Amino acid sequence: MKNSLQELLPPQAMAGDFDIDDPVEILHEQTKFHRATLSGQVKNIVRYLRHPAYIARGAAGYNVFPSCPRIELPEPTLGMGGLAEVMAGRSSARGFAGAMTLQELSSLLHHALRVNRVKSSDAAPHVKLAFRAYPSPGGLYPTEFYFFLNQIEGVEPCIAHYDARNHCLRLLKPQDGNAFGTAEVKGGESSLKAPLVCVMTSVPQRATAKYGARGYRMALLETGHASQNLCLTAQGLGLGSLVYGAYYDDELAALLDIDGVTETVVSVMLLGRDATSGAAAA
Repeated sequence: MKNSLQELLPPQAMAGDFDIDDPVEILHEQTKFHRATLSGQVKNIVRYLRHPAYIARGAAGYNVFPSCPRIELPEPTLGMGGLAEVMAGRSSARGFAGAMTLQELSSLLHHALRVNRVKSSDAAPHVKLAFRAYPSPGGLYPTEFYFFLNQIEGVEPCIAHYDARNHCLRLLKPQDGNAFGTAEVKGGESSLKAPLVCVMTSVPQRATAKYGARGYRMALLETGHASQNLCLTAQGLGLGSLVYGAYYDDELAALLDIDGVTETVVSVMLLGRDATSGAAAA
């Protein structure tokens, strides 16, 4: 017989003003660490730090599409200006003008998302652990990056996945017309047409396998860190960005051929040359 929700939640949750019908409160409560229950979870976390099989499992947790055509990316532009200047100038773009170049795309991915160092664990020296320029829970990287290439010079419109280890894109499928637009919520800012749409998905089990339910919260935080990397890198390269929420999750997941459960859409960003750089920051 399944336990009731009240039985699954710790007593301190039920003692306050906890709303049993609020999914947000339920989620947050389930992802907390409590002194009474932490010891069992710590044992599992230690496995990922000391057991070679678990270390290898964590290192292998990323999507690959070896049978898909490879879109080679040119050498990135390395100079982006000072960090303070970039942070001070960041604002949300409200319009995009013209196509992006493939080098601009390469530079964006290189600085924001690319694997930038590879190390080995003392407990499993044969396993190569690949790290990136944003924080990740346990270096497990549950976030994946898909792109709608709408207006990239020299590239036919398509949907692609970014291979951060090899710094290339894998062509998943061509797109007819504005594929992303078919999953948008119409109205408001949905008329924006961006040369590049980044869809960030999460494979929560990569983090929850080690950290339990708390890993879900950590996975979402990772997506936020990566999102800020993209925002600041775009600003440094003279591009605009807009974190975007007007889409139907399951319809967008269907376009990416993911199930929306074991891998689910968590964030979308529009990118391109900012046509409204004089507009008010958001």
